[in-house]
Amino acid sequence: MTTLEFWKSYLKATHKSEENAVYSGELVFEDSGFTGQTQLSLVLSGAKTATFTPFDSFEINRETIPVAGEVYVVLDSEEEPVAVLEVTDVSVIPFNEIPWDLAARDGENENLSEWQDKMREFLEDEAELCGFEARADSKLVCEIFRVIYQNSNSSQS
Repeated sequence: MTTLEFWKSYLKATHKSEENAVYSGELVFEDSGFTGQTQLSLVLSGAKTATFTPFDSFEINRETIPVAGEVYVVLDSEEEPVAVLEVTDVSVIPFNEIPWDLAARDGENENLSEWQDKMREFLEDEAELCGFEARADSKLVCEIFRVIYQNSNSSQS
């Protein structure tokens, strides 16, 4: 199924009109510590409801920071559409000020220390790749989201 066909099935299933629907693009979950499929499984199960991206990455890559209300078609590792998600909140927070209740929404770690270790490694990798300095107070863009539609034929595990 193409992304457009999937989008249209979402619109039909949710009784939304094309004219009033928000479509922000496609989204693929990737991470160096987990495969994209594992990330996707966490999203589809509801265990992962947030992502954290270095603010500097957006600036260096000249990308706009997402805003609440954006709606994305989520693709699996084979670029097949499997879900639609809506960004419900976006905030920019220094890495060293992120509390456990927010970090836990990442869906991958058992405690704040474990999350910080993994996020610090990701931050350092991104800093090296993009050319910025990773610091304890580096700002992270935190996107909170919710899955609003899933392909019932999706067999993610």
